Amino acid sequence: DYFRGEPLSRAVEAMRARGIDPESAEAKAFGRKLLSALTRACGSTILGTGFFHADPHPGNIFVLDDGRIGLIDFGQVKQISRRERVTLARVMIALAERAAEMPTPDELANISRLAIELGVRLRPGSPVEGPAAVAIWLFDGSVSKLPGGFDTGELSPNSPVRVLQSFPQDLVLVGRSTVLIKGIAAKLGVRWSLADEWAPIARAVLQAKPTPAGTPRLRLLSILRMLGAWAREKVERAAFRLYAALRFRGMSSGNTA
Repeated sequence: DYFRGEPLSRAVEAMRARGIDPESAEAKAFGRKLLSALTRACGSTILGTGFFHADPHPGNIFVLDDGRIGLIDFGQVKQISRRERVTLARVMIALAERAAEMPTPDELANISRLAIELGVRLRPGSPVEGPAAVAIWLFDGSVSKLPGGFDTGELSPNSPVRVLQSFPQDLVLVGRSTVLIKGIAAKLGVRWSLADEWAPIARAVLQAKPTPAGTPRLRLLSILRMLGAWAREKVERAAFRLYAALRFRGMSSGNTA
């Protein structure tokens, strides 16, 4: 319930308060550790379970005193289907396993096909490499150029996002996490590929057996059990605090008498 640390939005100020130069090697090393932890957390929820935090931003991410990552404010969450997770996993593997930064024609066709399967649609007349460029832009921040002559800069007039006609809502919510991680990597000056980092999780997703049709409620039951345990702990803590307060009052009344 209680995170001992600082929100990511105040991480730089917290470093300075502890006498750590945000530009120092120590701060850079910690930044990489933070980036890795956040990438794993997002990958394991988006790909691993399909149930993820849909509103990640620096105020909702805590850097704990022991270096771990804590997520708060689960007011907006999203559940994506196994089919969507499998397609995303195939995109990660296709990107991670390409022979070079610029895909071969066969790799390009495969990545574009998977992006279209996810629901990416471009404006009429857009370059045929557009769907693949969108996927690479979204999941691989380590590249210096994109296929189709697109730019990697998010605000560039030649960004692949400028030719998008429609984008699936589920992918928009996934994109919040990927854009946040890319932004942190850019501030740290780190070339970071989400596809490379998520590829092991993606392979595990593809190797896992689908849940039998007769047991669709297993995940819901596990979530309900978790919430039940959390509620019991809350009640126990509240009861303990109430008991302590009443006991203190009783002792105070006795001393007054």
